[in-house]
Amino acid sequence: MKFEEESAMLSGRKARILRMSAKAPEDQEKSTFAVLSVEGKGGRRVLCKTTLEQQALCGRVLEKLAGNGWRAAPEAGVTVKQPEATLAGREISAPAGCKLLAGDGDGRLECGDGSRLDWAHLPEASRLKTFVRDGVETFKDIGRVPYVESRIPCAIDGVRTECTLLRLLDPAGRRDVYFGGAKVRGLATYISCISGGSSRELPQACQQVLSFR
Repeated sequence: MKFEEESAMLSGRKARILRMSAKAPEDQEKSTFAVLSVEGKGGRRVLCKTTLEQQALCGRVLEKLAGNGWRAAPEAGVTVKQPEATLAGREISAPAGCKLLAGDGDGRLECGDGSRLDWAHLPEASRLKTFVRDGVETFKDIGRVPYVESRIPCAIDGVRTECTLLRLLDPAGRRDVYFGGAKVRGLATYISCISGGSSRELPQACQQVLSFR
């Protein structure tokens, strides 16, 4: 992935925008996102994911999203597409206290203990190592706190592989983040697991998919 960072004003507030695009010329997808602080809540991320031809629309999309209230529902008349939440063909459910979001080939599960699981399916398994490495480096850049990095044996939906563990040494408390990739039921599958405020080795959001051996 290639990354470009810039400052901008979104809905009257200063924001740091990060643009991401694939280095491979055949991959035409490009993403733009910004993290906005919300007083008393923390932060929220607004995201625009498009093809290169549509990228000019992202400024207006981010401006609109940034102006929406915290956890605001869609406007009246807006159609919300709800794709099926599946990881390599297996349905993922939302436990009590968790929220499930699904896209076209990817998904996210967020739970009340602050933990979060993200997953995505890639066109080719040969790209998994690069995708994991880029995910790790992006998180280091965004987190900007001291960390300890290690590699540990793990399994993604039962498929054995190796995960990268970032142990973030945040003054507010330790946080663990896991990154991994494997070919699961024929699909190249990438995951990241963020412990959030959970003190458990395997936080709630990740228990359906990630395990250690």
